[in-house]
Amino acid sequence: MDYLYTEYYLVVDLATGEAEEVELEEEFVQENVGGAKLNMALYEEHKDGDPVVLGTGPFTSTLVPGGCLGVITAKSPVTGNVAHAPITWNAGAELKLSGYSFVVIKNKADNPTYLWLHDEIADFVDASALWGKDVWETVDVIRDEQGEDRIQLLSIGKAGENKLSTAQIMNNYWGDGDRFGFGALFGEKNLKAVAVRGMGELDIDDAEAFIEKTEELLGKVKSALPGKSGLDAIDFADIPDDAKAALKSQLHRVEADFNNPFAYKFFLKYREDPSVMKSTDVEEPGVLISDPMGLAALLKAGVPADAVGEVFEKAFKLGLNPAAVASKLSGKDKDAALAELDSLAESSEAEKFEATFSPFAPSSDRMEAAYIAGICPVLASKVEALNAEMFAELMSIGTGMDFDADAFKM
Repeated sequence: MDYLYTEYYLVVDLATGEAEEVELEEEFVQENVGGAKLNMALYEEHKDGDPVVLGTGPFTSTLVPGGCLGVITAKSPVTGNVAHAPITWNAGAELKLSGYSFVVIKNKADNPTYLWLHDEIADFVDASALWGKDVWETVDVIRDEQGEDRIQLLSIGKAGENKLSTAQIMNNYWGDGDRFGFGALFGEKNLKAVAVRGMGELDIDDAEAFIEKTEELLGKVKSALPGKSGLDAIDFADIPDDAKAALKSQLHRVEADFNNPFAYKFFLKYREDPSVMKSTDVEEPGVLISDPMGLAALLKAGVPADAVGEVFEKAFKLGLNPAAVASKLSGKDKDAALAELDSLAESSEAEKFEATFSPFAPSSDRMEAAYIAGICPVLASKVEALNAEMFAELMSIGTGMDFDADAFKM
């Protein structure tokens, strides 16, 4: 593929320790476009290997507003069907720029392994010493081992190692939009992590027209956003005012994904003054609330607002999905909730539900199109201009091929 994607996608066989580069052909992209749709085509092609597919959209890692999204596609132990979960923050962009726009991970490694993708190279690294470590330790060890603090990690903690449906694939230190128990699939495959670092470049067919259109779109996006960010952007229906006040007393800063004008994530500090904006010698001063729906679920379950940050922190270290375990923490104080999380990482099951896309963002035609295009679904849910018609126009400009709005439908 000449434009918007890398030349190859990667097929990884954990059982043999082999990785095959396969040309990403224009005809394949013309038919399947990208993101969740192209992931699904690769899943079907490699179905016999119980694959987990990591993919990007055509606009991932570009100037298109919200172009941060990567997508995980696999058969969910929660729904029993193939489903798609978002990879937000910077990991999707790094995945594409590592040299592989799509990665198919098949079969099971004999021993704990992590996959290290960089500079169009795929390395299999022994992760025996990492098995049993929590998510935060895993991120630190791999970054130190590879000598690069900007490495983006998709990894599991104890819950994933124990193959629990409440386990999620974590994004660096934080949770993400995996509601489907995909962490259990990494555990089944003896895959501790996928580490990515991107230094590559992307080509665009008509770069000048593409940039002009993205600038026009950015204006529409900014004018459509609600003017709120972080904690203020969350729908706190049924959450008492005193809980909101307790959270605001710990609010440190807001954060945004790669090229995302909507900063809906926020950092809580509870081990030092949240107004301190410089690095200090306080270890682990707080946690990034990267999952607003998980936060709402914990608060509605009765987890005290002044303790919810520490509950998030421990859930993230264990690789647990806060939304999946919230009901099991109902009515518990901080100490009891933290102790219960240890038990839940040993044995727990997620409540079954039906969905194809993670309920990380409201379901809509725009959300589906965003999963194909590589656009943050949370942003797309807020902005009408981020729709299939606009994506088709940008795709046609960027590739020199003809696309219509139907291309951005599953």
